[in-house]
Amino acid sequence: MMKISNDTKDVLKNFSTINSGIRVKTGNKLETISNMKNILAVATVAEDFPQDFSIYNLPEFLGATSLMDDPDFQFNDSSLSVADNNSSLSYFYAAEGMVTAPEKMITMPEAEIEFKVTSTLLTDLKKAAAVLGVNDLILKSDGTSVTLIVTDKKSDTSNTFSRIVGEGDGTSYEMNFKMENLKILDGNYDVQVSSKGISHFNNADVELEYFIALEPDSKYNA
Repeated sequence: MMKISNDTKDVLKNFSTINSGIRVKTGNKLETISNMKNILAVATVAEDFPQDFSIYNLPEFLGATSLMDDPDFQFNDSSLSVADNNSSLSYFYAAEGMVTAPEKMITMPEAEIEFKVTSTLLTDLKKAAAVLGVNDLILKSDGTSVTLIVTDKKSDTSNTFSRIVGEGDGTSYEMNFKMENLKILDGNYDVQVSSKGISHFNNADVELEYFIALEPDSKYNA
């Protein structure tokens, strides 16, 4: 029997937006990867899971367990038993091959660009994208300052929102993301971006990190 903390439930809820299924390995690390393989997330949690298991529909599982008040989780051979004082739930594991899971960890290449993203900025960027109805996020530098821009790259007349996030180092670049790939849990992040097309968002407060692919039209020092 074990409890699952609200912090871990928040991580699982966030991971379920990246991939609706999850393969959990024995131990205290949770990992997920999007079906397109362009978002990888890793968290170290307080719980120590006693065995490997897979859940095919994580939003459904989290929704069902949220009906209970601080339940106990028991890991059986083919299913999970979840129970509080009044209710119980039996939830069957998925076959391992039914869930897309990370095969190996990404080694982050050397990052030419580093900056910080606060929880407030993250919220503002997501709000701006929703309000303006756009889905492109550009990390841009003219060599003097570094700016994050929410826009629609395909439209010359797109409404845009921008925020300066740092000082330039003399290099100009335009690193492109899709807002829909920025599926990161609310928080403060140290961000590294590599010209090789990958970014690393490392949560400054808890052990949680994301590797997010850049769009192929990104340009560094061009």
